[in-house]
Amino acid sequence: MDSYVSLGYYFLLPVLFSFLTPYFKKLGDFWLRGSSILLHFVLFLQSVIYATMKLPQISEFSIAPPLGIAFIVDRFSILFVLLFTFIGFITSLYLAWYFKNESQANESRFYIFFNMLIAGTLGLILSCDIFNVYIFFEITGICSYVLTAYKKDKLALEGGIKYLIIGSIASLLIVFAIMIIYLQIGTVNLGLIAQRFDMMDPKVAFFVILMLFIGFGTKAELFPMNFWVPDVYQGATAQVAGLFSSVVSKAYMFVFFHLFYLFHLEKNYTIFLMSVAGITFLVAELTALNQKNILRLFAYSTLGQLGLLFFAFSSNALPVIQGGLFYLISHSLGKMTIFLALGIVIYTLKDYKVNIFEKFSSTFLTIVFIISFLSILGIPPFSGFVGKILILEGFAKVHNYFAIAFILGISIVEAVYFFRLIAMMIKSKTDKKAIKISLLNRAILTLLAFLIILFGVYPALLTHFTDPAGYTLLHPDNYLQFALGVIK
Repeated sequence: MDSYVSLGYYFLLPVLFSFLTPYFKKLGDFWLRGSSILLHFVLFLQSVIYATMKLPQISEFSIAPPLGIAFIVDRFSILFVLLFTFIGFITSLYLAWYFKNESQANESRFYIFFNMLIAGTLGLILSCDIFNVYIFFEITGICSYVLTAYKKDKLALEGGIKYLIIGSIASLLIVFAIMIIYLQIGTVNLGLIAQRFDMMDPKVAFFVILMLFIGFGTKAELFPMNFWVPDVYQGATAQVAGLFSSVVSKAYMFVFFHLFYLFHLEKNYTIFLMSVAGITFLVAELTALNQKNILRLFAYSTLGQLGLLFFAFSSNALPVIQGGLFYLISHSLGKMTIFLALGIVIYTLKDYKVNIFEKFSSTFLTIVFIISFLSILGIPPFSGFVGKILILEGFAKVHNYFAIAFILGISIVEAVYFFRLIAMMIKSKTDKKAIKISLLNRAILTLLAFLIILFGVYPALLTHFTDPAGYTLLHPDNYLQFALGVIK
């Protein structure tokens, strides 16, 4: 396989399929839905192949030098590439059921923006040029705005408009920061920026860091810049909310910490970031307790768990970061399972209240929900338990016992609403509505639940990827060498 060509497929193939979507639509629904499934299966298969190769790998696509795109995949980014392409493939399968049962006039448009959303997130984590990072930031943002407002009802349009306004402000801050970096350093190559960042005037550097923090922190849903998130989740469809929780937020988080450690900002900002992340974790979990809308509840739940991940990744401690990466994968699998299962329940009951969990009857869905809830809570034998234990063990190794107590304390708050939902599901009621689940959805949810259990019972299957990924994040020497190699 020619790696100098195939890395570009992560962007070129989704673009090609997006352009061909109207043609597939004319051929029929089978071709439209099947083409999306094929696209995301090919992307995931390519990711598996890359995961077995010697990394880093680089691909360059020159337009008119120095203009062009350069992608680098290393042990840190391949973890996210595998996750995103897998979630994309699972979602494409789910959409085949969704659009078969839910009449939508703009099905082809949804597929266009869904495919481009995955392409944008992959571009975010593979690009080694900060201006191209911004381009993929915009692609991901535009697709997110459209998918949020896809239903075109009041809540969807309100969520989409809020997302657009907040996202536009974040984009302006980031592009302004990039402009200052270019004027100060004379390059947009991440390798050169990392080498020369300390040479910038300290006041200018602080201003740049502040703008990048607000810009990427807003999209990565950090407190207090995450007030818009529950409205977006409430307005979006369940599968779109699942993509935001499992893929989009993780892509912005990747860029945030990739730059954080690449520019060696941990020397001055570790305590500040951990404080902001801790507040995010605390406020979101407390707010989740009082939610009446189920999508808003899981939105705040996601914000809380993102706060926990930020708390771990900001620590500048290798064992904590490795545990955080394990929990990140577990969280994405768990949240995607929850949102896809929730989409089936909402489709059947046409209800968005929290007490929807006491209105349906399905042993299969009850088991799937319980597995996902307990995993996110960190209960054995599920993968989330391993992730949280690794984070706590990591903090113990660096003697940060306050962090351990803090995480355990907030996890108790988190447990309250999850066990409340479990109690609703197992509550005996005679008027519960039976839910029919298609064979395809049973297969999707069974696979996700199986992975949650598998990684909990055999964590070495996942630590094989998360341990070197964490090390690569903290020791980006190979990445810098390849990034600098792009310069002619």
